[in-house]
Amino acid sequence: MPRERVALYVDGFNLYHALDALGPNHLKWLNLRKLGRLLIKSRSQVLVSVCYFSAYAEHLKGTEKEGSIHRHRAYVAALEAKGVEFVKGNFARRELSYRGGRRYRAKWQKHEEKQTDVAIGVRVMADAIRDKFDTAMIVSNDTDMIPLFQAMAQIFPHKKALTISAPERPHHQTLIDVAAEHGRIRRSQVEKALFGPRIVQGGRIVARRPAEYAPP
Repeated sequence: MPRERVALYVDGFNLYHALDALGPNHLKWLNLRKLGRLLIKSRSQVLVSVCYFSAYAEHLKGTEKEGSIHRHRAYVAALEAKGVEFVKGNFARRELSYRGGRRYRAKWQKHEEKQTDVAIGVRVMADAIRDKFDTAMIVSNDTDMIPLFQAMAQIFPHKKALTISAPERPHHQTLIDVAAEHGRIRRSQVEKALFGPRIVQGGRIVARRPAEYAPP
C-alpha cells in the first residue's frame, strides 16, 4: 500500500520568532527537512517536499544588525543543500506618522515582510492542482491562512491541509476550525533536527553554522 505523500510549507519568520522566544540561539539552526521527517508518521507517510518562505532584511545593511542578513543567507544555503526550496519574498517600507495634540508630530519608517502569506497560499493550491501531495502541513499561526484552508476543504476535499503551530505557540481557534487537523512542533523535535557545524554538498562546504548559533 503506497504511503501518504506529505508536503511541508514553512512561514520562515513565523517560526523564527517562535524559536527566538524560546531563548537559546542554537535552536534557530534548524534543519527543516529533518524536522519534517519527525512530524510525519514514518510507517504510513512520506515527506515529498519542503518549502521555506522568507525574505532577506536588506534594509539592515550598514546597521549594527547587518550580521542577521549573513546568518540568514548561511541558513538558506544550508536548507537548499538538504533539498529545501527557498521561496523568496521581500520587505516593503511603510511611512508612519503620529499626531498628538496641537504641537507634537512624529514620522518614521517601518519595514514589513510582504507576500509570504499569499505565496504560501498560491503554492499550496498550485501543488494541490498538480497532485504533488495528499496532505499539506502548513507551519504558521497567521490567521491570514484561513482562506487557504477553506479553499482546500472546498476544492480538494480528498486532500488534507493541516495547521502546525510553532513551539510553545498556541493555535488560533479559527485555524483549528477550518483546518482538516492541527498539530504542534515540540521543542524536543527541534532539538533533534538541528544542523551540524558544517553543511557539505558535493564534497564542499556550502554553509557553516554562525558563531551566534553554537550550542551552549
